[in-house]
Amino acid sequence: MPEIKDGPATIAYTLHKEANIHFVKIYIDDLNGIQVTAPEARNEDKIQAFLNKKTEWIIEKWKSLHENLYQVDRLTLEEGQKLSYLGRSYQLIIQESDEDQATFRFQKGKFWFTFPPAMDKEERNEKLIRLAKEWLQSKADEKFSKLHSRKIFLQEDVFRLGIKEPDHIKLNWRLVQQPKAEILERIEDLIQEKTC
Repeated sequence: MPEIKDGPATIAYTLHKEANIHFVKIYIDDLNGIQVTAPEARNEDKIQAFLNKKTEWIIEKWKSLHENLYQVDRLTLEEGQKLSYLGRSYQLIIQESDEDQATFRFQKGKFWFTFPPAMDKEERNEKLIRLAKEWLQSKADEKFSKLHSRKIFLQEDVFRLGIKEPDHIKLNWRLVQQPKAEILERIEDLIQEKTC
């Protein structure tokens, strides 16, 4: 599957060539990622150049459609924030600690982020987001495989919710923030090869 690279972002897309069209069309399919339709005669380099110009729009559009999945990327050091896990929102507690390292854990129905006093504010915020993402990814890896009889693997965030492979399903790790019923629905949609 071809990809567009934009810094740390990777956008996977599927290219369909058709004889009866005269322009490149981009369609955002929740389940299967970015779908690109182009004229049969259009050069691959020209298609890629066009998509490179549209990268910012694609990312912006995708994130606006799935705003709840990107909440973790917008965490700050302010009190009163919540983070979703399996469809429920849990309070995030931020505390200074006398430990050497920053930590992120889920305990007694709350998320806890602790940091050493020597860590500056910018580094704290970056660490909070990174550790929260790592925690969610590890839980996605653990939970997805237990949801369905079909083999399910974790997928990096490549601007699609999942993809059906011949012998398994790949799910975007960010889906671990949604309720189990919605995750199962996505799995079934992928198995049935629906488009959204």
